[in-house]
Amino acid sequence: MTILLFGATGLIGQSLLENCLRDDMVNTVKVFVRKSLHRTHPKLQEVICDYTTLALQQHQLTGDVVFNCLGTTLKVAGSKEAQYTIDCLYPVKIAELSAGNGVKWMISVSSIGASAGGNFYLRTKYDMEEGIKTHFGSQACFMRPSLLTGPRKEFRPGEKIAQYAFYIINLLLWGPLKNYRSIKAETVAKAMLAAAKQKPAKQVMFYEDMVA
Repeated sequence: MTILLFGATGLIGQSLLENCLRDDMVNTVKVFVRKSLHRTHPKLQEVICDYTTLALQQHQLTGDVVFNCLGTTLKVAGSKEAQYTIDCLYPVKIAELSAGNGVKWMISVSSIGASAGGNFYLRTKYDMEEGIKTHFGSQACFMRPSLLTGPRKEFRPGEKIAQYAFYIINLLLWGPLKNYRSIKAETVAKAMLAAAKQKPAKQVMFYEDMVA
């Protein structure tokens, strides 16, 4: 497979990149980044790009599967408009351009609770899912994790406290509530790669699906 990866510097994206580079079924990994990762690998192709002018790089958007791991926080983005652009508008544009080039599948990180009636963040993820589906239809797959655990580059004190709390809370979440368990970013990354290889009929994957 030839993989297109957006968001390779994030918590899930970093893990997904490493898993793709190790996988025998993956021949090429094209990473689309604003700044160089400063690493080399026989399978790795780096495309330096500005997401605001991504259409200029459409000729690079060729392959079998596109992974969308883009995502930010309101604090980092600076405004709701900026966060919406990164979390929704960029992924939908990626979907439009890659589908236009014949890429067959798009697998994205979304969020538990994504819905039109949710808060700003959850509505943003819902809009992202719906926008991608207009270009990929049933060949779009969405991972909906709850709290992600793993080593982040930036320190998020509130999230760190929540991670410790969820070690205990996870034991209390059973049945439908299992979907709200915290999950390792590495697990989500492996689930995305597995989905790329297996082409599942299930379009939305929750905790138990990703762990399986």
